[in-house]
Amino acid sequence: MSKIRVMPEHLSNRIAAGEVIERPASVVKELVENAIDAGAKHIRIEIERAGSRLISVTDDGCGMDADDALLCIEPHGTSKLFCESDIANILTLGFRGEALPSIASISRVKITTRIAEAREGTQVVIDGGRLIDTSPCGGAVGTTIQIRDLFFNTPARKKFLKSDATEAHHIEETVLSLAIPRSDTAFELWVDGRCALKSPASDSPIARLREIFGKGYADALWPVSHKENEITIRGFIASPGFTRNSRKEQRTFVNGRAVEAPAIYRGIREGYATLAESGRFPPVILFLDMPPGDVDVNVHPAKREVRFKQEYIVGRAVASAIGNALKKTREVLEDKAVDDSSLSGKVPLRLVLDASAVQYHPKQSEQQVFAEIVEPPPEIQNREIKTVQNPAGSVSFLTDTLPKEESVKEEAEAETPREEKFIPVAPFNGDFPTQLIGVLDNTYLLGSVSSGLVLIDQHAAHERIMFERLLDSTQKGVAAQALLLPVTLELPLSMASLLLRNRKIFEELGFDVEPLGNRTIMLNSIPAALSSHRDLSVMIPDMLQELIDNADHKIPVELPYVARVACRAAVKAHDALSLDEANELLRQLGACRQGTLCPHGRPTMITITLREIEKRFLRR
Repeated sequence: MSKIRVMPEHLSNRIAAGEVIERPASVVKELVENAIDAGAKHIRIEIERAGSRLISVTDDGCGMDADDALLCIEPHGTSKLFCESDIANILTLGFRGEALPSIASISRVKITTRIAEAREGTQVVIDGGRLIDTSPCGGAVGTTIQIRDLFFNTPARKKFLKSDATEAHHIEETVLSLAIPRSDTAFELWVDGRCALKSPASDSPIARLREIFGKGYADALWPVSHKENEITIRGFIASPGFTRNSRKEQRTFVNGRAVEAPAIYRGIREGYATLAESGRFPPVILFLDMPPGDVDVNVHPAKREVRFKQEYIVGRAVASAIGNALKKTREVLEDKAVDDSSLSGKVPLRLVLDASAVQYHPKQSEQQVFAEIVEPPPEIQNREIKTVQNPAGSVSFLTDTLPKEESVKEEAEAETPREEKFIPVAPFNGDFPTQLIGVLDNTYLLGSVSSGLVLIDQHAAHERIMFERLLDSTQKGVAAQALLLPVTLELPLSMASLLLRNRKIFEELGFDVEPLGNRTIMLNSIPAALSSHRDLSVMIPDMLQELIDNADHKIPVELPYVARVACRAAVKAHDALSLDEANELLRQLGACRQGTLCPHGRPTMITITLREIEKRFLRR
């Protein structure tokens, strides 16, 4: 008897749904792409319960007649591909004919549609892949598709969905990716009766960007226009100095489709060259138009990834486009500044950019790095820092200027065991240093212990201190620092939505936030542990971006994770600390419950044992 059998159609549809429909945002993507392909100029998306209860997409496109309304739910029923040669010339967003049958097999669907030539429309009702009813109906030209009870007959898939807030965020991101390249189409997004996005059609792409990301964001972008090897590149790039802590704000589109492509990211990095900061990413919005035969969009079931026929040429074109845009815009702004300088006193942009390499070191009185700084112990008040240069970098040593008798007394006291609040755990296996002996490269604090030398990462250590302070403040009562003047921040729509959806968690930590619209918030107070951070316009977006990245990796927006990302306000590597601040950092780290690891899992300190040092000097 044969072991191989052909799967029933309803079973194969559910398997296809597992590949194409990952979550409610996948349904929104497929339906909106169909609306765009139908020539819609106004698209309205309505969501209830993060899409699990209802997803409704209404468009004013060409609509479907009665026959097409039934054929569109058949597997591989499509109006976009008819022969093999069409695969090499795909110009539409959808083409496989898999989306609607897959969606219909795992939900309850109602399709209402009408073409301009017909006096009446058609309504089709499907339940779990089974056709329930088809009948004539009234309605405007276009199509409305309502998806209810998504995954109702596949409970195993439904239980893997994340929280409503996380799923709603993915839907918002999906709509933004579809709306950005089509400024000539109006978009509306309603989430549980709340208008999350309402962007009218416009001939200017920058108007759509202002609507989505805010005026400040849009004003920091420079235009791009470039053509090379049949590749046309247009869009906007961030001005030098405007960066994010994640690549998520580097949005790239190929022939109108939002894609992820290493070749394009490599071109962006090469285009900025020396202007790029380590660990920071300049936001860009690039639209690439190229012959459809030079790009394969049939690589990923959800069509997120593409392959290029000649990746090197694409990367080089992107790098040239960005490099030329930076140079051209800089020259224009310099000329404008020179023209205005005699009257306005403005400095040419070239001088500002050239001077940006100069580091400013604030005075000791200005370095309010920690929430509380105590007076240094009397025995080290008379010490000074001596810097010794060597090929590996600079090392600062604390030299003893105390009288000889006081030095002897200090050594005797050092032999007396001290009470340690710190309990060492892996990966740190040595003693905790009680005093610093130097600073390496303005990044690592050096401490001496009986077993050898301890190196402390000042950034990781300060992150741990701030993390525990933030969590402790929620248990003992929030210690918030009211701002003298409230700070108004205009955030990208995705960041503002995430912040307002999780407002209670932020308030638990000490953030007092008031919404002033869909994208604008007013910050009245911040946690006391963060009161030393001056540039809130950078810190807050970086925090929110990390939470967005966490959501992509299925990490929920919960109190410990928000506290962890808030630690981005910690002192950074290469930040010069005064002697008092360095010793206070050491004291506070010793008081931590878990001082050997930062909140992100990196070690705060390592030990180089005397045995290791002796081996390097060939003593053993």
